Amino acid sequence: MKRISLYLLAFFLLTISTVGWTSCPEGQEENDRTGECEPIKGSAKAKKSLSSGSGWNFRPSLPRGLKKYSHQLVSAPNHPVRYGKKSERFEVRPGDCTKSRWYPKGWNDCKTDRERSELEQIKHKNCSVPYCGPWQRQGDEYWYRWSLYIPEGHQNIFRTKLAYGQFHQFRIKPMGGCPPAFMFQEYGGGYWLNIQPTILGYDDNYRLLEVDKFVGKWNDIVVHARWSGGNDGWFSVWVNGDPKVDYHGKTMACQGVASSNIDVYFKYGVYRSFMSRSSKSKTVTTIAYYDGVVRSKSRDGMFDPLPE
Repeated sequence: MKRISLYLLAFFLLTISTVGWTSCPEGQEENDRTGECEPIKGSAKAKKSLSSGSGWNFRPSLPRGLKKYSHQLVSAPNHPVRYGKKSERFEVRPGDCTKSRWYPKGWNDCKTDRERSELEQIKHKNCSVPYCGPWQRQGDEYWYRWSLYIPEGHQNIFRTKLAYGQFHQFRIKPMGGCPPAFMFQEYGGGYWLNIQPTILGYDDNYRLLEVDKFVGKWNDIVVHARWSGGNDGWFSVWVNGDPKVDYHGKTMACQGVASSNIDVYFKYGVYRSFMSRSSKSKTVTTIAYYDGVVRSKSRDGMFDPLPE
């Protein structure tokens, strides 16, 4: 069986070496009064974002209010690592709501019953404006891979929605948000793919992992997607090499917006929404580890085994 290609391995190493922080994210500093991480004002450093490889760049989706523990680059043997010596650790505690860097005009989780620590895909590293596309466009075809580890002792807080990865959408002109297209969520237990109502007009859910297989071990997720507002799109998912979803049809949509005017972008981390639906959300902390977040035009290496 082939080993992971040198090309993908280079992507992996870039991912774990450039997407983490052990104090505040790059371009941010700790507020002495609140202890929160905030953008450094008037500094060229504030314009830099996080990167996980050439052509595959990320930054915190809602940076105002992030804590030191929200996202960290951590090392074995003190933390689970899929391969090599490091992985990414995300943590969301009760009350960890954050805001857009353009608040008060931008999004505010604190006012919308949400909490998160997520990274969002951007086009380039030096992104200091709300829109940094294009990301994935009409007609694009990509392979994606990430490994996810949910620690032992994890507590599900359903009916609060808990997402570990999503393909979101953005309206190019006039610039503005669109609903997500595909979300990877926990629901009542396990790992599920949710095709959002914006795509089909209703929720469609596929179980990817049972509860006992979701927690306490690394799981490798592969997605093959063709982004289209028509019936020539597809979204296929494999978990640990096993095919789980083979959806064909529209993969991007925003009401009243032509597909040529939509960008799709990837987000990963921990995202908790509708907190008020579960009283457990007031006491439970959610932690997730990621490793090897990769995008490629080629299938090569996507199903090569990683070390146990």
